[in-house]
Amino acid sequence: NVYICGGKCEHEHAAVPELIEVQQIRQQIKQRVLNELTPIGAVSDEEMSKTCMSSTAIAIFPTIDETCKHFNY
Repeated sequence: NVYICGGKCEHEHAAVPELIEVQQIRQQIKQRVLNELTPIGAVSDEEMSKTCMSSTAIAIFPTIDETCKHFNY
């Protein structure tokens, strides 16, 4: 639950493992993008290839276009 709401609120429902998995990978990508000169697409591809996400997590994972829009101010 900490990954989904940032630890700012309490939730009464069970955690959704796929959402937590996606949030963790997105955080890893974000940290690398902020600290490296590697293009966002390359970082995303590298992080996705290193992980063994479930098919549900892969389905809800943002596309590279959505990821780039998030980082491009």
